Amino acid sequence: MKKIKWSVLVFFVLALLLSAGTSFLALEQNATKKETEGTIKKLSIALVDNDSGTVVNGRDINFGEALTTKVLKENDQEWQTAPANFARNGLKSGTYDLMITIPQNFSEKTMSMDSENPEKATIEYQISKTGNKDAEAEAERVALEKVNELNERVIEVYFGTILNSLQTAQDSIQKLVAKEETYGSIYNDHVNAPLSQYTQQFKTVQDYTGTSKESFRSLQDILKGFGTGLADGTKTNETYFQSLEKLAKNQETNALVTKSFAEKMTQNDQAMSTGDVSEQLANLKSSNDAIYAQFQKMEENKTMAVQVDNVQKYLDTINEQVAMINDEVTTKMGDGLTENVRTDLQNYISGQDSGNPKTISLNDLADSKLHDRFNDAIWRAMQQLSNHDKRVFEKAIEDGAYDAGTYLNVLKLAEKYASENNKDWDYSISAKLPRDKEVDDAMAAYMTEKLDEIKAISSSVSGYYRYPITTEVQIEPSKGTQRLYFAVPRDFYIFEGIDAVKISSDAHSDTIADISYDADKELWYIDVKPEVTAETESAFTATLSIDLYMKQETLTSSFIQQPIAIDLYKEITTPSEPVTPIDPTDPTEPTTPGEEEGEGGEEPVTPVEPDPPTVETSRIGIDTQYMLKPEDVEQKRQEVLSNLQSTVKSTADDTAKFVAPYYRLAELFRVYYGINASNEALDLDGKRLTELATANSYYTQFNNDRIAAIVSAITDSVTRFIQRDLTIFKQQVDESQTRVATTKENANVLTDRLNETTTQAATMNQSVAKMLENVEAWRKASLELLDKGGVVVTNTGDEKTATLALGSEFQTLLTQSKSLADASTSNLNSADNVYKTFDAIDQQAKNIQNSGLGIVTQAQRLSTNMSDKLGQDQTFAGNFADVMKNSRVGDRPNEDLYNFLSNPVTKVKGDTIAAGDTFTPYLIVLVCFIVALFTGYVIAAQERKRRQEDAFEEEMALAYQNTPITLLTVGIGLIEGAIIGAISAYFLDLHNVLFVSWMGIIVLIMLVFVTIATYLLRQLRMIGMFLLLVILAMYLFLTEAVGLKIDKDSILATVRSMSPLQYVENLLNSFASRADDWLILMYSLIGAAVIGIAVNLFVWHRNKQAEGDDDDDA
Repeated sequence: MKKIKWSVLVFFVLALLLSAGTSFLALEQNATKKETEGTIKKLSIALVDNDSGTVVNGRDINFGEALTTKVLKENDQEWQTAPANFARNGLKSGTYDLMITIPQNFSEKTMSMDSENPEKATIEYQISKTGNKDAEAEAERVALEKVNELNERVIEVYFGTILNSLQTAQDSIQKLVAKEETYGSIYNDHVNAPLSQYTQQFKTVQDYTGTSKESFRSLQDILKGFGTGLADGTKTNETYFQSLEKLAKNQETNALVTKSFAEKMTQNDQAMSTGDVSEQLANLKSSNDAIYAQFQKMEENKTMAVQVDNVQKYLDTINEQVAMINDEVTTKMGDGLTENVRTDLQNYISGQDSGNPKTISLNDLADSKLHDRFNDAIWRAMQQLSNHDKRVFEKAIEDGAYDAGTYLNVLKLAEKYASENNKDWDYSISAKLPRDKEVDDAMAAYMTEKLDEIKAISSSVSGYYRYPITTEVQIEPSKGTQRLYFAVPRDFYIFEGIDAVKISSDAHSDTIADISYDADKELWYIDVKPEVTAETESAFTATLSIDLYMKQETLTSSFIQQPIAIDLYKEITTPSEPVTPIDPTDPTEPTTPGEEEGEGGEEPVTPVEPDPPTVETSRIGIDTQYMLKPEDVEQKRQEVLSNLQSTVKSTADDTAKFVAPYYRLAELFRVYYGINASNEALDLDGKRLTELATANSYYTQFNNDRIAAIVSAITDSVTRFIQRDLTIFKQQVDESQTRVATTKENANVLTDRLNETTTQAATMNQSVAKMLENVEAWRKASLELLDKGGVVVTNTGDEKTATLALGSEFQTLLTQSKSLADASTSNLNSADNVYKTFDAIDQQAKNIQNSGLGIVTQAQRLSTNMSDKLGQDQTFAGNFADVMKNSRVGDRPNEDLYNFLSNPVTKVKGDTIAAGDTFTPYLIVLVCFIVALFTGYVIAAQERKRRQEDAFEEEMALAYQNTPITLLTVGIGLIEGAIIGAISAYFLDLHNVLFVSWMGIIVLIMLVFVTIATYLLRQLRMIGMFLLLVILAMYLFLTEAVGLKIDKDSILATVRSMSPLQYVENLLNSFASRADDWLILMYSLIGAAVIGIAVNLFVWHRNKQAEGDDDDDA
C-alpha cells in the first residue's frame, strides 16, 4: 500500500512536470519578452546582382546596381553582396537567411514599356528553411519591401525621364517661337510678294489685250467701209455695162442709118464726155487705189496689214511671257521645290545668305546650361575621391584587387579633366584601399598551408617542385598498334630518365607500353605493345601517372589555383591485308594429294601491293586538375567570413564608401564623354577628353549642329502651302496659253486671207487702169472720128468690134469686182472671229487676274494665320513655362517634385508581428497528446497492478469496478488541461473572456485525449498503444504546420482528413481566427469526452489466469 501511494505521488509529480515542461518548451521560445517586445533578430541577407542594365534615351539605367548601393548603406538587416554560387551555398549551410537574386535582364524588362509586348520584371528570392517561422516571415517582408522599393525607383525613373523631356521642351519653346516669327517674315518676303507681282503682270496682259481689241475694232470698221465701197463700185460697173450693151444695140439698130451717123457720133461723144462718166471712172480708180493701199504695209500709216502684223507680234510677245511664267512655275513646282525651300531656309537660318555662317546646337538652345550641369556633377564627384595617388592603385593591381584598374582609369580621367578645365587638383591626397586584415591573414595562412603541402612532396630534381597526377585510360583490343601522346602543360616540365611518365594495368603484370619523348614535336608518346592488345579480347583499364615539375619561384598562391589541362590523344593504326590476284581466264588446276608444291609445279603468285594502314586519332583528354580547387578556396573563405562576420560587414562598408565616388565618377565620364573607365586598354596619352568623346555621348550630342534637323521639320509644311497655290496658278496659265494659241491661229488665217485680198486688189487695180487707158484711147479715137466724119461709116464695123471688146473687158472687171466684194465679206467675218477671240482672251485675263487676287488673298490670309499661330505659340510657351516652373529650382531638378511624383502615397511601416505573437496550435496539440499518452500509460499500468493485488474485484459489477479508475482519469485530465491551458494562455497573452474560453477548450481536449488514451491502453494494451502511435504519426508527418504541401486530391490528403488530431488543430485555428465552425467542433469534442468517460466505465478484462498466460506469451 505504501508503494502504491509513493508511485501515485511520483506519477502526479511527473504528470505535472510533463504538462508544465512541454507547454513551457513549446511556447516559451516563441514568446515575446516585455523587455525585448517589438524587436526582431537581424537577418543575414545575400544580394546577388546579375543585372546588366539597359540604355533608355541615351541614359544608362541599372536598377540592380542602385538597389545594391542602397541596401549596403542600410542597417536594418545584415546585407551582403555575393556571387550566385556562393550565396546559394551559404543559404544551404544556414549562413544566409534570405537570398535575393536580381536577374540579368531586370532593367531591360523594367524599361520595356515602349515595346509592343512589355514584360514584367521578376526578382527571385529564396528563404532558408530553418523551421524558424519568424525568420521566414521577416524574410518575406524584406523581399516584398525591396520589390516595392524597386517599383518606386522605376516610377521615379519614368517620371524623371518625362520631366527631363518636358524641361528640354521648356528650354527650346522660346527658340521655336522666334524661329516661327523668322519663317513668317521669310514667307511674306519670298512667297507673298512674288505672288502679288505675278498678279500685276497679268493685269498688264489684260491691258494689252484691251488695246488689241480696240485695234481689231478699227480694223473691223475699215473692212466694213471697204465692203461698202466694193458694193457701190459693183453697182456702177453694172450700170456702165448696161450702157455699153445699149450702145451696142443702138449701133446695130443704126447701122443702116448712115445718114444720121454724124449726129449719133456727136451725141456719143457728148455722152462719153459727160462729167458723170468721168467722175464715175475717177471714183472707181480712187477706190481701187485706196483698197490697194489699205492692203499694203506702210510704216507711216496704220493700214489693215500693219495692224494685223502688230497683233501677231503682240500675241507672240504675250505667248513668250506666259511661257516664261509657266516654265518658272513648273520649275518651282518640280522635284526641286522642297529642296529649294530647304536650301533657302537652311541658308537663312545658318546665316549663309548674309555671309556670317553659324551653327545651332542643343547646347546653344540651352544657353550652355547642359554642359555646366554635367561639369558641376563631375567636379563634385572628383572632390569626393579619397585617393589621388596613382601608385596606390598600381600597387592594388599587382595585389589583384578587384576593379583596381577601373579606379586607376577613373583617377587618370579626373587628372586630365582637371588639367583641361583649369581645376585646382591636389595630387598629394593619398589613401589606401580598405582591407580586412583578419580575413586576408586567415586566407594567407590557408594558402601557405596548401603551398607547404605541395612543397612537402618529394622531388628528385633540384630547384623544382613535383606534383603528381593520375588518370585512367581505356586500351582497346586491336590487330594494329595503339599510341597515346600528349603535350606538357604550360609552366610545367616533365624530365626524361626519372620515370616521370608511367602506365600500368592490374590486368597485366608486365610492362604494357614503351614511353618516349620527341623533343622536336615536344610530345610524350606512350606506345602500347602490340602483343598486349592482340591477346586481349575486351578493353581493359590502365592507370596513367604523370609527375609534373614546376620551378620553385613559380609556386605561388595564384599559380596553384590555375587549372592544369592536358590534352591526351589516342592513335590506333590498323594495317591492311595483302590480296592475291586471280586470273579467271586461266584457273589453276588443283594439286593432287601427296604432290609437293614448288617441284615441277607452277611459279608462286606475287601478292598485290596492300593498301596503306588506317590511322584513327581521337582525343580522350584528361579531366582538368587543380592543385587547389577554386571551390575549396571559396569554401575556406566562407568559413572565415562566417567566423568574422561583423569584421567583414565593417570592411564592406568602408570599401563601399571608398569606391562609391570612383564608380559614380566613372559613370559620369561614361555618360558625358562615352569613355568606359573599366576598359583596361584605355589610352589617354596625347588626346583631349573632347577628342575621346564617342558619337553617342552627351558631349557630342550637345555640340552637334541641329540646323538641318530644324529645317527638315518645317520644310514639308511650307512646301505644301506653296505647292497648292502654284498648282492652281499653273492650271490657269495653261488655259491662257491655249486661248492665245487659238487666237494666233485665227490671226494667221486672217493674214493669209488679207494677202489673197491684196493680190486680188492689185489685179483689179491693174484692170481698172488698163480700162481707163482704153477709154481714153477710145475717146481720142471718137474725136478723130468726129474730125473724120467721113470715115465713120467705113469704120462702123471696127467700132462695133471695139465696143464688143470693151463690153467683154467690162464683164471681166465686173466679175473681179464681185469676187473682191465677196472676199471683203469673208475678211469681215474673219475679223469678227478675231474680235470674239480677243473678247475670250480679255475674259480669261480677267479670270487669271481674279485667281491671282485669290492667291494673294490666300497668301495674305496664310500670313495672318501664321501671325496668329505665332501669338498662340507665344501664349503656349508662357503657359508651358507656368506649368513647368516648379520642375526645377534654379538650374537643378526639383527633387521634392520628383519624390512626390514617384511616390504620391507614402507607406508607414507598422510593428512587425514577431513569432511570439503568432498562434501555434501544432505545438499545443502535440503537448496535449504526449501528456495524455503518458497519463494513459501510467493509469493503465497502475490499474493492472491494482487488479493483481485486489482479490475482490471480480465480485463487483463492471461499472462499479471501473468507477474509481474512471474518476481518477477524468480528474487527472482536468488538472492537466488546466495546467496546460493556464501556461499557454499566459504565453499567448490571453485575458478576460478569451482566457476563460481558452481554458475550457484545453481542459476539454485534455479530458478527451486522456480518457481515450487510457481506454485504449487499458482495454487493448499493445494494440491500443499501436493505434495511438498511428494517430500521432498521421498528424505529425502529414500536418501543414511543418511546411508540407500535399495535393488535395492525393491519397495522403485523404489519410490526413482521417486524423483526429487534425480536427483538434482545426478547432484551435478556428478559435484563434474567430471562425463560425469552431462551435461545431466544440460540440463534437464534448460528445467525444462523454464517450470516453462511458467506455472507461466498461473496460472488460479476462480472468487472471488467462491474463497471466497472455503476459507470459507477450
